[in-house]
Amino acid sequence: MDETFVAWREKLAPLIYDMFSHHNLPWPTQACRFGSAVEDLTYKTRYRVYYSEQTDDSEPQKLIVATADVCKPNVASAEVVSSWTDFSKSPYLREEKVLFHPGEVNKIREIPQHPGLVVTHTDAPEVLLWNVDKQPHRPREKKNKLQESIPDMKLVGHEDEALFPLATTPAAPLVASGGNDCLVMLWDLADSTTSLLAGSCGGSGGAKDSPELRARHRFEGHTRPVEEVVFKPGSMHELASVGDDAQLMFWDVRSGAAPVLRMKEAHGPKDIQCVDWSPLAEHCVATGAQDGSIKVWDTRALRGPDHTICSLRSHTDAIIRLEWHPQAKGVLASGGDDRVMMVWNINVDAPPADRPLPPEASKKKSKAGVPTAPQDVQRPKELMMQHSGHRRGKVVDFQWCPTVPWAIMSVSDDGADEESGGGSLQLWRPSSLLYEPQEKVLARLNQHRTWILEGRNPPERQPLRVERAQEELAESAARAARDNKEGKEAKAKDVNRTGKRERQEKQEGVGSKGAGASMNKDSSNKEKEKGREEGNVEKESTREGEGKEQEQQQQPQQQGGVARVEEDDEEDEEMEGAKAGVAGDDGVEGMDTEEGGGVAAKRKRGEGEGADGMEVDGKH
Repeated sequence: MDETFVAWREKLAPLIYDMFSHHNLPWPTQACRFGSAVEDLTYKTRYRVYYSEQTDDSEPQKLIVATADVCKPNVASAEVVSSWTDFSKSPYLREEKVLFHPGEVNKIREIPQHPGLVVTHTDAPEVLLWNVDKQPHRPREKKNKLQESIPDMKLVGHEDEALFPLATTPAAPLVASGGNDCLVMLWDLADSTTSLLAGSCGGSGGAKDSPELRARHRFEGHTRPVEEVVFKPGSMHELASVGDDAQLMFWDVRSGAAPVLRMKEAHGPKDIQCVDWSPLAEHCVATGAQDGSIKVWDTRALRGPDHTICSLRSHTDAIIRLEWHPQAKGVLASGGDDRVMMVWNINVDAPPADRPLPPEASKKKSKAGVPTAPQDVQRPKELMMQHSGHRRGKVVDFQWCPTVPWAIMSVSDDGADEESGGGSLQLWRPSSLLYEPQEKVLARLNQHRTWILEGRNPPERQPLRVERAQEELAESAARAARDNKEGKEAKAKDVNRTGKRERQEKQEGVGSKGAGASMNKDSSNKEKEKGREEGNVEKESTREGEGKEQEQQQQPQQQGGVARVEEDDEEDEEMEGAKAGVAGDDGVEGMDTEEGGGVAAKRKRGEGEGADGMEVDGKH
């Protein structure tokens, strides 16, 4: 492993992260998303999360429903933050359900009013809607025997592929989408939520086809494919979109199909890849472009491409996604093709002015393969931190946690990496030393002054309370019960299918025989009676001799059967011993059998393992 990367992970990461969890995925991914909070525990909050697996079609494309444990501040120890590897399996991420998605999953968005409903984009004109609570689970081990999952509804209206632009709003059950047809479409789910939530339509209802819902609004104005669309926070009428025509456009349902505002060549001639509207400063809209530049606009004063609140350039390649912090005003995160994420602190109350972009950054990388800020470009004062955990692939998606402050889930597509070839999902949070007020930070550091300056009087580590142990025991018991229940259900289904097939074969055989016998019924009855009488006499005369022969044959067969059983038992014990040896080599804690299978699949590439452990104030 690269020494520079190890030094960053073991020495720097514990200082700049309060939480860090890495999960290696078996396939590349394009999307991730937080769902609703499932449970609020003493030291963590458990969330439903969604992410995708982008296969090479040797397996079905997958939409994964999982739970993720987001540690609360000052819980994860420095050892947990620094002990992961590129191939670790996180004990805080647990797969719950798999859907076989019809095509690659490019984008995922939840319907805020109905936590069980999500919409997805794939390489098709339709937007797919799923009731993940009602959809049947597709077991991975039967991936080649089951058909694709059937969406609960298809949202139609696009005339060409709609790959990535997708948005929802908490104001109403609305879905917005952009496509290669240069259109922005809007659907209203209000009239369909009853059947969707009941699971009575599409795949959840057992149907072979999905009902379709036509778009309610169609917006025209872009001249090239739309790259991203977003609602104004809290609004059901206003949207913004960007595209390959280098334009930023604003729309209002109440004003018709044409844009109400537009900024041509917002980043010069470069394609604009992403856009987000600030929830805490509603006049602020941020855009990211193909050349790695970021601009923050004041919607009240759109006067020209350089007339911005700020213009930033530190990324060395295209920006794929950016998002405003939901609780901290002016904090913006960005990520893209240069394999890094950056967190910015922007003065959104500053008046807009002519601020040309800085010179384009050079694409320089460190020895660890992690892009670094070029020496010839001055570090922007707005840059808070750089997240370099996704060193093997481009950052394709991320999201701030909706309720746990400063926590982020991010994913990267590591498919181009020869050693990895899969994807990475990370849950992380910057250290509070990076964003708390200076007075509070100094007060905390002063408590451990002698340890920091002289290496004396190290801070005591507080062990986890009994509640934590009880939580873990309850979790393990619940998981074991769930796995046992799923195994029994699967076995029962197999038995039912086998019995049904045998009954059908028997009925078909009886039917064919009955058809032939009915033609000769009257003529053959007497012959049958005569044959029965003769047969009975012969059977009685030979039954005793056959019984003696069978007794002689059964004795050696039984002895051979005992020997075979003993051999099978020995083979089973050898297999269990081999599995135990592999598990011991892995050293993975907090994982069930299903997670262990993912590690075994990766062992051929010589990956490492994750570590589990949590302590209170372990590194502060």
